[in-house]
Order: sequence, then C-alpha cells, then structure tokens
Amino acid sequence: MRLLRYLSFLGLLTAFILIPFGVSRAQSFQIITSPLPIKLTLKPGQSTSINLRVKNQGITTEPISVGLMKFTASSDNGSPNISKLSPSDNYSWITFSPSLIQAKPDIWYTVVMNINVPKTASLGYYLAATFSSQTPTQDQKTSVANLNGVVATPVLINVVTPNEKQSMDLVSFSADQGFYEYLPANFSVLLKNTGNIYLSPIGNIFIYKGSKLVDTLYVNDAGGSILPGSERIFKVSWTDGFPVYKQALFNGVPKLDNHGKFIENLNWNFSNITKLRIGQYTAKLIMVYNNGSVDVPLASSLNFWVVPWKLILMGIAVLALIGYGIYSGIKSLSKKFKRIKGKFFSKK
Repeated sequence: MRLLRYLSFLGLLTAFILIPFGVSRAQSFQIITSPLPIKLTLKPGQSTSINLRVKNQGITTEPISVGLMKFTASSDNGSPNISKLSPSDNYSWITFSPSLIQAKPDIWYTVVMNINVPKTASLGYYLAATFSSQTPTQDQKTSVANLNGVVATPVLINVVTPNEKQSMDLVSFSADQGFYEYLPANFSVLLKNTGNIYLSPIGNIFIYKGSKLVDTLYVNDAGGSILPGSERIFKVSWTDGFPVYKQALFNGVPKLDNHGKFIENLNWNFSNITKLRIGQYTAKLIMVYNNGSVDVPLASSLNFWVVPWKLILMGIAVLALIGYGIYSGIKSLSKKFKRIKGKFFSKK
C-alpha cells in the first residue's frame, strides 16, 4: 500500500507555495527563485543560514531588493494573504546578505538568509522572503524607488517549545455528486488545524467496489501546509474510467463557457474499455498528520454510484434488436420448413 511510503516522509520539508514558481506580479519584472518553500524546525536560541537563489529572466539588468513580509491563510483553499510587517513586528533576528542585487539577465545569484532565533521565541512564525523590483517608473520624480513587482518565497519556522500543540480535525469528506453517469468523481477533504503550529497532512482515498480495491488516489501529495486555526480544502478527482469527461483545451489552455465554467468533452479512449465503471462504489479516506510523537490517522468514507445509463439503454436497444433479429430469423426459417415439409408430404 503506497500510503506507507508517504508516511515515511511526513516529517520532511514539503511545499507550501505562495506564488507558484516565483511568478512576478508585474510583466516587466521576470525573475524566478529557489527553493520555493522553506520549512524549518528550530529551538529557541538556535541559529541557521539558508541559501536562497534568484535569477533575472528579463533582458536587462534588474536591481532587486530582498526583504521580509508576513502572511496568513486567506481562504480554505490555502491561498495566502501577504502583508507588510507592522511597527510591532520585530524580526531583526532575520537578515539577508546581500539585501540588494544588481541582477544581470540569466544568472543565478545567491542570497544568504541568516536566522538567529531569540531565546524567548516559541511556536510558529509565518513569513515570506520577498524579491522586489527597484526599477523606478519613467514618471517617478522622487528618490524613493517604486516597487514594480514582487516575488515571495514562504518561510515557515517552527520554534519547538514544551507548549507546542499539534492537532487536526477532519471537518468533512464529500463528493460533488452521489450519482455519476461517467467519471470523473470529484472529492473534497476539509481539514482544520486545531493546534498552534502549522501541519502538513497527507493521505489516500481508496476506491472500492464491494470488497475489491479498484484504485488509490493521493491527497496533498505536494505537502501543502495548514496554518494554526485555519481550514483548508484538498480536492481530488477519480478519472480512471471509460469513457471519461476531460477539459476541452484550446492551444493547451482550458476553454471556458459563457458562465466562466470549464468546458468538458467526453473522451472515448477504447484502450481503457475494460475500465467501464458501473455500480456502487465506496471511497475510503485516510489522512495522517504527526502530533509530535506519533502519526495520527483521520478516516471517513462515502458511497456513490456510477451508472452510464445512456450506454445501458443503448446496450438494451442493441440486444433487443439482435433478439428481434434472431426471433424473426427463427420464425422465417420455421415457416420455410413448414412449407417444405408440406410439399414433401403432399407429393406422397
């Protein structure tokens, strides 16, 4: 069972991406950063250094300022709310060297992030290392640089103390429908972090038909994190069927209808004809998080139906036609046999 393989990685650093692949907010500011997520577990008074890398993908030299911001989870889908540090925020124990780079095109630069955790620190610090454009706009007449763009890399710091609490609740496990004509079947897993430190749960959804395991799906295999006191939804789709709805693409981009919804087309890949899904299925969810000492499972299950009723009606119609054809053929042969039999006996 592949879930066991994932459990061994539960304590490792995993991705919680604020802005995927360091995409700039301004088209003129084109940089990428590495690594994207930084997850650290430190003790009060401990020091460490992390190497951040940044590359200018533009065509001209770009002055880049390195700084610090903070974030909170703004919704249950994990999207962050990034904000500037307030006057009461004291993060003098985090510095960057250098803090300003004259980044030439297509060259990787290294910035050292120095972290000296105060002895009084505890629990979680949710920050973002920012890379900001210092290129002034053409109409700028002041000496203060105008920020044309910013790229943020998350920095999640867990300062381990005795009052650390790692706990999580499974709020709900649901499917968007109880009845499907064709796959995909779409599942939602809503989790709430009830502790005081961020958690990165992982898990599986096992699809059964009766007692037979049909498929295994992965939940949060990218290792997205949930901040304390917040909820997050993880969505998973079961698509392994025949036929199956797939998003319509135009030049590689999903197409939308007039209501802003993705257009889906029914895909008939006859190499998957053995995966025709019919009947009642059970989806069994197992999510796992670490409470600081042991792995804690959270489980739930639900039933749903897949009934390709149009195919069934077509199949019944075809069988009826075949049956009628056989019946007609037999009836016709029977009449011919009777005529032949009548002629044969009448001659005698």
